[in-house]
Amino acid sequence: MADKAKPTVTEAERAASTVRKILRQAARHVPGLKASHSTTSKRIRGHRTVPKAFIRSMIAVVDDEEALQVMSKFDPEEAQAALQFEAAFRSIVDQLAILQSSLTHTIEERLAVVAGKALRAYAIAKGLARDERSRDLALRVRRLKTALGRKGPRKKKKKPRSPA
Repeated sequence: MADKAKPTVTEAERAASTVRKILRQAARHVPGLKASHSTTSKRIRGHRTVPKAFIRSMIAVVDDEEALQVMSKFDPEEAQAALQFEAAFRSIVDQLAILQSSLTHTIEERLAVVAGKALRAYAIAKGLARDERSRDLALRVRRLKTALGRKGPRKKKKKPRSPA
């Protein structure tokens, strides 16, 4: 029976796996973490514009007015806890946004560097493929052209002529 070859795990895959585990572990530490859902997103979006100062003021009003305590569903303790949660976790949301932006930029920058080098190598290969002795290279250049998916230089838009 032949041995099945194990797939090669790259350094990048190991690093990504570590980060994934750290993020999952961090998510477990966020009390009451909920994923976005289409059934609640409209309601949340609509209520997101209510100022925190209004909520703080409502806490004080409900605490002072017994009729509101009985008749409304507003719970001052729940509201205070929500404000504290936002204050504690807002900076983490900002840090994660910075991480996401930096990671996206790093991916794009690394790909741009190798893409630029690949295009320069392609230009050299096209030049070498013009030699009659390089038929194999000419075939590869045609395949590379197909893989590149470009149809040639962009045509410049003609400017309308102004009447003289």
